[in-house]
Amino acid sequence: MTMPKYTEVENASRLSAIIETAIDGIITIDERGTIETMNPAASAIFGYEEGEVLGQNINVLMPEPYHSEHDEYLDRYHNTGHAQIIGIGREVTGKKKDGTIFPFRLAISEVNLEGRKIFTGIVHDLTHQKQSEERLRRYAADLERSNRELQDFAYISSHDLQEPLRKIQAFGSRIQSKEADKLSDQGQEYLSRMLNASRRMSRLINDLLGFSRLSTKALPFEQVDLNKILKEVISDLEIRIERTQAIVEVGDLPVVEADPTQMRQLFQNLIANALKFHKEGERPRVEVSGRFLNGHSPDATPGDHILEVRVKDNGIGFDVKYLDRIFKIFQRLEGRKYEGSGMGLAICKKITNRHGGDITAESANGKGTTFVVTLSRRQTEQ
Repeated sequence: MTMPKYTEVENASRLSAIIETAIDGIITIDERGTIETMNPAASAIFGYEEGEVLGQNINVLMPEPYHSEHDEYLDRYHNTGHAQIIGIGREVTGKKKDGTIFPFRLAISEVNLEGRKIFTGIVHDLTHQKQSEERLRRYAADLERSNRELQDFAYISSHDLQEPLRKIQAFGSRIQSKEADKLSDQGQEYLSRMLNASRRMSRLINDLLGFSRLSTKALPFEQVDLNKILKEVISDLEIRIERTQAIVEVGDLPVVEADPTQMRQLFQNLIANALKFHKEGERPRVEVSGRFLNGHSPDATPGDHILEVRVKDNGIGFDVKYLDRIFKIFQRLEGRKYEGSGMGLAICKKITNRHGGDITAESANGKGTTFVVTLSRRQTEQ
């Protein structure tokens, strides 16, 4: 490809047009620090009219102590050749015409032109970026404080509710065992319903405590063999598996960086869920498989491999229009037909999010459910 040739006048005209229309500020000074040129962007950044500061010392654009130190810095550079910023570029502060101090990114280059040195500075205003960063920092701090307060509230409230609930259960059980013959049939029914309600309340409180502890009592990440975790989970669920005559098949799963206790919680909740919501008269079947994805989870650390684990069952399934709802706390699509507090899947979601992944599901009424879990293979410290 043949490049077009330009005359010196054309080249100078093109260069001038580029400088005049540049978004970043461009300033040139001589060896003494006198401003020779300043493009419109630089004038606007510092709040001056075009040409207003030409011929003045560059330190007019600097706050203290840089204003007083700049001439000394230039002399030291000329005498020793030691540069603090020339050819490096860094974040500095400037002073506008109205005295406002603001941050900007400055890159300075040196050019020998017609026997003399010219210094060119490229100025990129960081004011809006810093304001956005500060707003984001404050928002993150407020969000962290709010989350911590919610976790503390959930823990303290649930813990404080346990004691009066234990008394209700203790005295209710005592009445049932020692005073039941003094109650009418209706009174005994009321007592039984009260004790059942207190047991459900106890489960809710314990599950809420468990949910709040996912962050406050989280363990450090370590190398975890998911095959070993699944064997332990299946062993823990052995009685339920035998009672339902379920078939649980687990494929080969890898070692990942994770919290072992939370991995056990995750898979125990998912497999127990599959066993609970099985079809009447049909033997439950649960299949667990895993594979690494080529893509990446949006919640993962850049460069990490993402593990996808699928937990598939042949149970009752659900309508996918309820997909978002099932991962929220205390949500139960089947009402009280099945035991539980509706916390299991919310706990699963919180665990997967902490491990750089997520959880979703594929399902249909009467067609079974497949929970799709993604986990980052490596974790950053929380």
